[in-house]
Amino acid sequence: MERTLQKNLNNLLTLAKEKIKNSCGNVVFYNEFIEPISVCNVKDNVIYIKVKNIFAKQTLKIDYKLDLEKELNKINNSNYVLEFITESESTIINQLPDPKKVENNFIVNQNNKSTGINSNYRFDNFIVSEFNKLAYNAAQTIFKDKFWNPIFISGGVGLGKTHLLHAIGNEYINHFPNKIVKYISTDDFVREVYNSFSVGGNSVEQLKEKYESYDLLLLDDIQFLEKKEKINEIFFNIFNKNVSTGKIIIMTSDKEPSLLQNLESRMKSRFHSGLYIKITKPDLNSIKKILEEKLKESNESFILTSDVINYISRRYCNDIRELEGFLHRILFYVINNNLPPNAIINLDIIKKINETDNHDNLMKYGFDVNPEIVINQICAAYSINPDLVRSKNRTKQISLVRQVCMYVLRQKFNMNYSQIGSFFSGRDHSTVIESIESITKKIKKDNKLEEFIVNLYKKI
Repeated sequence: MERTLQKNLNNLLTLAKEKIKNSCGNVVFYNEFIEPISVCNVKDNVIYIKVKNIFAKQTLKIDYKLDLEKELNKINNSNYVLEFITESESTIINQLPDPKKVENNFIVNQNNKSTGINSNYRFDNFIVSEFNKLAYNAAQTIFKDKFWNPIFISGGVGLGKTHLLHAIGNEYINHFPNKIVKYISTDDFVREVYNSFSVGGNSVEQLKEKYESYDLLLLDDIQFLEKKEKINEIFFNIFNKNVSTGKIIIMTSDKEPSLLQNLESRMKSRFHSGLYIKITKPDLNSIKKILEEKLKESNESFILTSDVINYISRRYCNDIRELEGFLHRILFYVINNNLPPNAIINLDIIKKINETDNHDNLMKYGFDVNPEIVINQICAAYSINPDLVRSKNRTKQISLVRQVCMYVLRQKFNMNYSQIGSFFSGRDHSTVIESIESITKKIKKDNKLEEFIVNLYKKI
């Protein structure tokens, strides 16, 4: 882009920002995320605006895009469309020579056939761990001489199947720039077929020919083909033609092929004919790696305490999209409350952010080992009902077990006194301190008690 054009467009953008400043309603957000934005590039009538991070991009797109476009075009009597991009995306756009370009984050190849591949989802920001390693390794085979075709990947909602498909598409285009790649969700494919039905004539055959031209077809959520017999037949024809001619098909589903209902057995058999891989539920360490990566992407300097990291990792371990959404809520809280750089986000703040989660859930998810389980284990060792230990019962034996529980939660898990007291009918911190000090003194005098607690540590 010419420097003069870029300067003129930035001047227009500055005027447009000033126009919406008063209507923004959130001074902190405006100063942090709207004021710094600048023109990165322009292709045809699309102006690419560089923003701070993914959170800013999503918020600007939803809440401010139309107002900025309106003001900018009114000032210049033009018809520009604004697209918000992050730093990494701006690098991609600036490096792509014509006739390649990026529009709305979707790559368009040299023959101007949209591939639907989202440039945000790449292998360099795809976390590979035990739960998805097989799927990742299977995907890598298509870049080698020997590969399986088709590849069928199943897994639960929010476990990264869509990210993986887009990453495959991006990498394939890099390896084979002259090949034609298509990503599409099954819902969109179904709509395309229905549109062809409604148009009539030769439109269905034309649709099939189009799909048969793709060298790599990435079809997401194949389970939505269930109970659609006519569309199944069309897809089966496309599937057979592409596989037989060496075109690659990679599909995802929330079910394994044999569990897909109302699909012909011949289609299920073909799905199994290549390579079937399952993405399993991620372990805690994998989720923490993903959380760490998402924090880097946010480009913010707030600090999560270890119990908050545990809370988020455990609370959202079944859905990575929900985890990402919760991080956006934390980021918005930081911005909206004008917290300083390197602000520490603890469980008290998380409680304010996630009001739907009660105290028990915060405690349950916020520690490496659930404190409730620890209490139950200690009570079992003493053959005491845990409910009595949690109650206000003050009999000598119950009080002793309660004190041991408090001591272990403090020494083993470094919980603060208020947190410990919350598990025992809300006892205050002074009572907890006295209990811990009492056990500390008893241990010095009683070797058997010390040995008993050491053995408890080993079992937890």
